[in-house]
Amino acid sequence: MRITAMDINNKEFKKGLRGYNADEVDEFLDRVSEEYEIVYKENSNLKEKIGFLEEKLEHHVTIESTIQNTLVLAQNAAEQAKICAQKESELIIKNANESSQRLLDKSHSDVLKINDQYDITKQEFAKFRTKFRSFMNCQLEMFEGLENDYLKNYNVGNESSDKQIEGEAAIDLEYSNLTLKNIDEKDLQGNELDEIKSFFAKG
Repeated sequence: MRITAMDINNKEFKKGLRGYNADEVDEFLDRVSEEYEIVYKENSNLKEKIGFLEEKLEHHVTIESTIQNTLVLAQNAAEQAKICAQKESELIIKNANESSQRLLDKSHSDVLKINDQYDITKQEFAKFRTKFRSFMNCQLEMFEGLENDYLKNYNVGNESSDKQIEGEAAIDLEYSNLTLKNIDEKDLQGNELDEIKSFFAKG
């Protein structure tokens, strides 16, 4: 059992023959009681402070543990976000590369088609030019034949001229027939001559 200040004040000693001076003992006990009271109060205050500090320490320890757990969760979340972002970026890059490759392939295919169409157009134009040139030559030869016929029919007074015209007309007629035959066999098969005439008629 602990001694209190009241126990010190109420303490009584037995008197003996050679005992201590009672007044001095009482005075000393009063001083001891006062000092003990002060020390006791200080001790109580310190205990309260220690309890408060222990509570705060425990609170801070809890906060620290929570912060550490939060940091661990944040680090894990950041790592997961980094991994997800990396995978997403790789997927985006892959899709972009595939789209670019598809566009390149399509562009290459379109270029090949355009080149093929250009070659076909050149061939068709060359064929048409040949047919048209043959057609014009044929028309010119026919016109010259008509012109020779006209001169032959209306220049009857000049016999030598008539014979010359007849000879030239015969040569032109033979050449015209040969040209027409060549055109019919090689360049103007079917209705191509009609197509040429129709082409200029539309124009």
